[in-house]
Amino acid sequence: MAKTKVTMPDDLKSKCAAVIHTATTAAAAAGIIPIPMADTIPITAAQITMIIGLGHIFDISLSETAAKSILGGTMASQTGRARIKAGRAVFSGIIKGIPGVGTVVGGVISAGTSVALTETLGWIVAEDFYKKSLDPTAESVLDTANTVMNGFNDFTGSVNSQARASAA
Repeated sequence: MAKTKVTMPDDLKSKCAAVIHTATTAAAAAGIIPIPMADTIPITAAQITMIIGLGHIFDISLSETAAKSILGGTMASQTGRARIKAGRAVFSGIIKGIPGVGTVVGGVISAGTSVALTETLGWIVAEDFYKKSLDPTAESVLDTANTVMNGFNDFTGSVNSQARASAA
């Protein structure tokens, strides 16, 4: 299904920009952390908070779990870009392990990668939420997140039932 570009009104665009750029700044700051791979948790937290914040702009209530599903689904749908950026993230993690100049170079690469990923993710989600606000029946990352969460809940319920049956 081909996605069509939708022009968002300026007032919504500026609200989205504020949320996205706040998360992007937090992700960049986390990317500078000189310890290899230590930036992963704060960058992910900034992106999850950004998704929830974008949901508020469009009156979409999201749990942290739903935001994580959207984050994972959106990143997976951008596989080519994500692989390149993941490669840079791994490379920057390795470089950060080199004392001195490696720490600085790794931090710059990591910060740049986290900024690009967070900014791109933010605008993909914002556009998707805007489309959903115009047409509640439109296909959305929210639907994917709900499908993933329902499938996971079904799976865990099945595993728990089987565990209880085995214990009895």
